[in-house]
Amino acid sequence: MSIEIRVHKAGAGASWYKAGLDIFQRQPFIFMFMYLFMAAVGMMSFVLPLLKIPAALATPFLLAGFYQAALRRQQGHKVAFADILNVFSQKGRRMLLFRVGLYQMGAALLLGMVSSLLFADAIAVLSQPDIDPQVALQELAQSFSFPAVALILVLFSIYLCAFAFAVPLVYFGGHTSMWEVMKASLLAFYCNMAAMTVYGLIGAALMLVCAILSLIPLLVVMPICYISLFIAFQAIFMPQLQHHEGETATVDRAQNEQAKTQESHSSDGRFDA
Repeated sequence: MSIEIRVHKAGAGASWYKAGLDIFQRQPFIFMFMYLFMAAVGMMSFVLPLLKIPAALATPFLLAGFYQAALRRQQGHKVAFADILNVFSQKGRRMLLFRVGLYQMGAALLLGMVSSLLFADAIAVLSQPDIDPQVALQELAQSFSFPAVALILVLFSIYLCAFAFAVPLVYFGGHTSMWEVMKASLLAFYCNMAAMTVYGLIGAALMLVCAILSLIPLLVVMPICYISLFIAFQAIFMPQLQHHEGETATVDRAQNEQAKTQESHSSDGRFDA
């Protein structure tokens, strides 16, 4: 069964950021601490290489917890920092989130292998000990290949689009086929190209401002970006209720589906991860 995708106009890209900002400002410090925690887990792999795989597998769980907190805040509930860890103890979606981490890690490894092949000459130059900087720049310029750069940018874009909505589609949508999930995520970007382009341009502008201001505003910008991406997921994949007091309330269909999944699994005696 194909996953239904809704198409939005270009202006929706800006409205998703506006809605994300509205949710963020209700409890800004909680979402900032949640982002810091996710960033710290991601940085662990650079500090301790042995934790690279556990950190990669934990990322979908933390992201699902962040989205769940954003949904609860959207529905008017207070959220706490510990809510980001609740997903680890929830049955019915853990194995699917684990698979998201595996697929994403495998795709990243393949992308890294392709990059190593395409830029083998540049890597060889950079790996030379005690090389003169000017000589290194000249050799790097000679090894530069526009087709290789274009190809890796296309592959990286496909990678990002394929996994952008993977976590919410699995956790909230309950979809079990990773190929269908990745295909739906890619189609969501293709069908909403105008809206996602506006969304991406706004995000790029915010990142540029953060770079100019020594990256400190990232503590505010990144949580808003994560929340706005979840708003985009809701608009593209999840049904909406009518407006109430100027806000859009989201149907928490995922919780009902998750409860049904747990009930069906417990009734037939199978282990529910």
